[in-house]
Amino acid sequence: MGLFSLFGCGDKNSKKTSRSLNELDTISFDNLLKKSYDYLYKQQDICSTKYNVSSYQNWYYDQLTGKLTFSDNGIKKLIIDYEDIGSFSFISNTWLWSWDNPHVEENIKQEIKSVKEFGHKRNFTKLINAKWTAEEVDGWEMSAIACYLLKAKGVYRVPVSNGKVLSFMLFKKITWADTIHLN
Repeated sequence: MGLFSLFGCGDKNSKKTSRSLNELDTISFDNLLKKSYDYLYKQQDICSTKYNVSSYQNWYYDQLTGKLTFSDNGIKKLIIDYEDIGSFSFISNTWLWSWDNPHVEENIKQEIKSVKEFGHKRNFTKLINAKWTAEEVDGWEMSAIACYLLKAKGVYRVPVSNGKVLSFMLFKKITWADTIHLN
């Protein structure tokens, strides 16, 4: 095993990382969106099959702790460390990135700022502008891009303000609430 690392296995990984970085440095917005959706679909499938995310009776999120909790019959089943991505408003038909939303706690909008930084590098206005005219699908598109760039484990959308706003969250870490759960 040691011989392989001496004779270039490390170099192959370096080349692969370099190739990925070069691809992101030159990728078009449309290609980024396609790659992001491909990544998100795979992650959402894992969240569905392994963690049954859509099957729980209740969900609750706490901005102060950065935890999204799923439960059945008052019993916590799944705990997810999340990052707020942004929100879509049905009232104003706009997307608002969490990094510019004063109603979102600082601790859950730290990593999403790197998506804005990436937007600056590639001059992608939808990733740079804090608020812009949008449709609900734009929320999913921005969530897919954030999920891909941050290599998150999935995305969840929750209605807030009596369903007038949809808030999008990405999963950073997923933990079973019952530590003896075998999945």
